[in-house]
Amino acid sequence: MLRLLTLVLALLVSWPVAPADAQGPAGLTFQATLESIKIEAQPQQVVNRQFRLTLDPNQRDTRFKAKVEDWWRSEDGKQSFYAEGGSLRHSCARWVTLNPVEATARAGEPLVIRITVTVPQEIPPSGYWCALTVDEVADPAAEQTGVGVRFVASVSTGIFVNVGTVTHAARIIDLQVGQDEAVVKVRNDGNRPVGIDGRMEFFAPGSTSPQATVVLPRATVLTEPSVDGSLTARLPPPAELPAGRYRVRAVLDFGGAHYLGAEKEVDLLRPLQVNGQIR
Repeated sequence: MLRLLTLVLALLVSWPVAPADAQGPAGLTFQATLESIKIEAQPQQVVNRQFRLTLDPNQRDTRFKAKVEDWWRSEDGKQSFYAEGGSLRHSCARWVTLNPVEATARAGEPLVIRITVTVPQEIPPSGYWCALTVDEVADPAAEQTGVGVRFVASVSTGIFVNVGTVTHAARIIDLQVGQDEAVVKVRNDGNRPVGIDGRMEFFAPGSTSPQATVVLPRATVLTEPSVDGSLTARLPPPAELPAGRYRVRAVLDFGGAHYLGAEKEVDLLRPLQVNGQIR
């Protein structure tokens, strides 16, 4: 049975940060703005931000092309999906213009993309989001004959726009503990995306100090296509957290006036390891 806990702490302000994904082909290295772009705005307001990408000094000049698109994640948080801007009801992609859309980054010099967000006049108060993606444009002169694989660089960062008064609310709906991983399922009860991180504590019977603590990687729970999301973490090795019965407590920070908490009793089964082999 899952018991919900109320953990009252000081008010903390938290923003979702996904996506913040960067990939570069072998040999191409750069720094880019990976922190999400976060905006508080009102209808008809125009807000400007910047995205910066800087090639390392020893890199060749490289051309990049920018676009704005929708993104969302699977409920388990393991997959991200991208689509044409405006495919989600809470997309802000059509409000965003970029300048320049395509440009050449020169080694050691920042490539700056100006992001202009123009909030529509009649828009319900809510949290809206989209993603800025900047892709390397392949150089035709560098193409080689024959069959091969060519890798190009790509970097994406989230744009989050809160319009008017938004509701910031979330709750834990389930805890699951398997042989080698733990999962906390969360539901977004508000009207804006929430960024959530936290931990899970494992208490042996009668103990007031945790046998082990597992840090949960940060996750972003959106308001569509699903209001549910999961935070998943691997358990410590059996030597640190052996099989047995435990009281498991989840403590999550979602940026509200209190932490989210829940606990349940579980019988933890661990794989047996003999001579280095798991059985």
